[in-house]
Amino acid sequence: MRIACLLIALTAGCSVMREQRSDIIRKTEECGAGDATGVSTAAMQDWFGRHRPCAMAVDALCRPVRQSAPARWTDSTEGRICTAASSVAQWTPKPNTDRERFQSGWK
Repeated sequence: MRIACLLIALTAGCSVMREQRSDIIRKTEECGAGDATGVSTAAMQDWFGRHRPCAMAVDALCRPVRQSAPARWTDSTEGRICTAASSVAQWTPKPNTDRERFQSGWK
């Protein structure tokens, strides 16, 4: 009986639950990041810093998910990817399309 309980406890404690492959994870891997499972936010941020177009594309995929995500989401692979992509994408310069130039003083 004790051996059976010990075996069940070890089996249950050692089982690893695999995360689902979302579009966000797939897009990151398709951009060339490799397997993103278990990668830290800092490592992803460093990688996105060298691949800014990918960071912007992933950040666009993350925006709707981020709105309804539970608190533990940021600890998931998808959450870490989205946090890193957002921090890089916000500092990516966007083209100025209004043709206005900055001027000194008041207008």
